Amino acid sequence: MAGAITRRAMWAGLSAHLVNITSKFLRSAADFLRFRAVCRSWRSALPLSRCHLPPQLPILLVGSAFENWMTFRLTADSAGHCCRTGISAFISCLGSSYGWLILFHKDSKEVSLFNPYTAEAIPLPSLTPLLDKIEQENGNEPGGGATPEHALLSSDPTLHRDFLAIVFLEAVHLRCVTCRPGERSWTANPNSIFLDLRLTIPGEDPSLPLMEVVPYGEGRLCAIYGDNMYWAVLGVDPGPPGRVKVTAWGRLPSCVPHTIPSALVPSAGELLLVTGCRKRTTNATSDLILRVFRFDPGDMGREAVASEVADIGDRMLFLGRSHSVSVAARDFTGFQGNAIYFVDYGLILGKTLTALCVFRLRSGETAHVFESDELRYTAWWASPNLRSYNGSLRGDN
Repeated sequence: MAGAITRRAMWAGLSAHLVNITSKFLRSAADFLRFRAVCRSWRSALPLSRCHLPPQLPILLVGSAFENWMTFRLTADSAGHCCRTGISAFISCLGSSYGWLILFHKDSKEVSLFNPYTAEAIPLPSLTPLLDKIEQENGNEPGGGATPEHALLSSDPTLHRDFLAIVFLEAVHLRCVTCRPGERSWTANPNSIFLDLRLTIPGEDPSLPLMEVVPYGEGRLCAIYGDNMYWAVLGVDPGPPGRVKVTAWGRLPSCVPHTIPSALVPSAGELLLVTGCRKRTTNATSDLILRVFRFDPGDMGREAVASEVADIGDRMLFLGRSHSVSVAARDFTGFQGNAIYFVDYGLILGKTLTALCVFRLRSGETAHVFESDELRYTAWWASPNLRSYNGSLRGDN
């Protein structure tokens, strides 16, 4: 026992210089965080704000029907490994932004932000009062239908505190509600894409489904909805109180097919629009064929522009609803560019399977990387964000 204590004290007594040099040999975010966790002196020697790590691949978090969530990490172009996380099966995820998961607690209807790498959490208020008020406005009983559909953040919480959590609701005239960190309640945004459409395009259905919304430039969001029929640009006012307001909208260019799934992907300074359609194969299954467009959202008085591309060069895209990720293959040994990773769901031999697939844009072929019949719910990509939110409040970052 005494020997173990002596050894721990010896490791803890390493100079900050030696700890820093040793850490330079670590290449993955997971290994670096484990290294920092050895003791307090090592954490002090390795502030996250000066992390030396190269670019990192996103991790895939998948909800399970009965057990805690599962994490899948790619270790090669078409291989990886998975493990269980500490996120309960009774917590759902509304979105993933800047490395933070936006979690929804089904019983309390509380929303929180969670960083799966640093395990930091940012609590946000319960949605119950606002959902009950919306139900009453729609003539329903409290708890009768309005539910969160998906969510995103306007900016990275670890860079500044003027960010908004934005939640889109379904089962009502779809609207968004916003909240700043530290606020005690959510703000309903009276201006919505669908009400604007009803005013400007007579006869349109105000319940058109919102398909994608992503941060686009400083203080703006870009959205597509209505089975790839329309686009919109939303301005973000951090407040207080925070607001999201539609500033422009219109029809998508005719070259974009009206198919689902679709994804908006910020990639190397441009915005890509990825659409998919099913193609029957000889073995009575169907493969997802993906098409990629460079997309320039329009403005009031200027139409949106889309041009199809057959090659995305060195980029690898990881598709997810309102949280897609783009990285350069050259930063990852053993990976090929011009590839699109996506999660697919299907019924095979009587079993519901969740599969991670990779689509090769040049050949048009799809390969399975990982599949499981345990996983039944939506999967979320999370890009490693090692900056500390609490540290940024203290000025440590």
